[in-house]
Amino acid sequence: MLKKRLQYSKERIKDLHGFTKILFDKPILKFFIFVVIQFILTNFSSYIPNNFPLRFVIDILGILISIYFIAVIIYVIKNSITRLTNPQNLWSLIVTYALFILGILLLFSTLFSFFELSGLGYIKYGSCSDKFNPSMISADTSISREYFYFTGSTFFLLGYGDICPMGYTKYLAIFTAFIGHLVAVIVVTLVINNYLRKKEK
Repeated sequence: MLKKRLQYSKERIKDLHGFTKILFDKPILKFFIFVVIQFILTNFSSYIPNNFPLRFVIDILGILISIYFIAVIIYVIKNSITRLTNPQNLWSLIVTYALFILGILLLFSTLFSFFELSGLGYIKYGSCSDKFNPSMISADTSISREYFYFTGSTFFLLGYGDICPMGYTKYLAIFTAFIGHLVAVIVVTLVINNYLRKKEK
């Protein structure tokens, strides 16, 4: 009985491994596919009235794609961290660190997109206000979809002020800035110290 359960567990793990391979194999290719689909959905949905039934389907599809892409990026970031702790040489360390930062930026820019699709908030040009409700997302003519640019300027603590967050994206922006500070102070220090120790050995 115990052997059968163990065999069943091994088969389940193999199935899960195959499922993971399908989901996360060739993440760079999946990224480009996602960008195209997300661009089409984001731009196409802006022309559809809120009371149109297809608008709901498009928003749900956009949310599902965003969730999947977030999972892919987390997978890439996790692999980058593993490589950062064991770099082959300085060039490998620099490239991996660049991919690590790119992964974080893509992760948070997708989260900003997800917040908009979910009606939790959005980013806009110009000044922001404390008042927010989901209907403002489709009505605001100064809405911005430059998620990657806004994420980068927030993550690197530049704070240009040309785009500001509305709704719950304010808290996401604060968290993005916090992660940027954390990476600059702690992660970089740990990675460099680890690399120097291995070089000395």
